[in-house]
Amino acid sequence: MSDPRPNYGITRIDQPEKKNHGFYVRITHRGKGFQKYFPDKSLGGKTKALKAAKDYRDSLLVKMPRYKQEAAARKKRKIKQSGVVGVTHVVSKSPKGKVYEYWQAAWVDKEGHRRTAKFSIARYGDAKAMDMAKKARRDGQKGK
Repeated sequence: MSDPRPNYGITRIDQPEKKNHGFYVRITHRGKGFQKYFPDKSLGGKTKALKAAKDYRDSLLVKMPRYKQEAAARKKRKIKQSGVVGVTHVVSKSPKGKVYEYWQAAWVDKEGHRRTAKFSIARYGDAKAMDMAKKARRDGQKGK
């Protein structure tokens, strides 16, 4: 089997306001989700937490059929990039199965609170929604 991409199924979590730092593993197979959190602090640092997360992820992949392992190794997601930190493309699915796509702007206001603004691609079109998100982030950081 070829190895999966280095961080396949692993997400970094950094929430300084909650003193929450670590790695989160999420793998779904045949409709069943496997997830586990690996905090830096209790595992002796960022490097050890990442190693523990990779070991857990790899132990899950070994249990999956070979075709799933190969797919995990090759899978690359097409992620739309805005070119601006804090402006991301989001695809979400409602409980009824409807898919929503939007551009989201995120920033921290002058009081230190996290703020977000979402702009629907269905309503504004991809380019306009992204431009609106970029503007919202700029304005939000300036305090407008």
